[in-house]
Amino acid sequence: MSKALDGVRILDFTHVQSGPTCTQLLAWFGADVIKVEKSGVGDITRHQLKDMPEADSLYFTMLNHNKRSITLNTKTPEGKDVLRALIKSCDVLVENFAPGVLDRMGFTWEHIQELNPKIILASVKGFGAGPFEDLKVYENVAQCAGGAASTTGFDDGPPLITGAQIGDSGTGVHLALGIVTALYQAKTTGKGQKVLAQCKTRS
Repeated sequence: MSKALDGVRILDFTHVQSGPTCTQLLAWFGADVIKVEKSGVGDITRHQLKDMPEADSLYFTMLNHNKRSITLNTKTPEGKDVLRALIKSCDVLVENFAPGVLDRMGFTWEHIQELNPKIILASVKGFGAGPFEDLKVYENVAQCAGGAASTTGFDDGPPLITGAQIGDSGTGVHLALGIVTALYQAKTTGKGQKVLAQCKTRS
């Protein structure tokens, strides 16, 4: 039996947890996910919390199975050429870089649309519009800034972040839903669009 996203190709420019959670869900639904990793290093989670010296960590494998991986140096002309070719052949580009990284790489939304007018650019960012929108955000910052930490802990103690990374995984799930709806809309409009999921929506 075919899967819902058979024939959809995802360019996965994500790392650590929030983005990989999203793209793994899309892979489970049948999408062909091509994960782009840093040349010579790979995703940082390949080496975090390792329990077997010669194998990728469980942290990496639990977020990245059902995907294909390549390494790419986007600072070289050859690497940029490969990235352009990938963008032209994919339906969705998913990224969770720090704000402004894609632009500095030379791949603004306008350039991406020139390469592929139908592509969907899906991003995970920490803060929405406001004084903090250009800042990097990790899970503990998002839980404290968003108020989730205030619901955890003890009545007579300070707020505590949860052990489980609910901000990262939850953001990934919401982004996956945004991508699926954008793919559905593209069937009628013939155009791609930007989809954004934020760990903290108000700054």
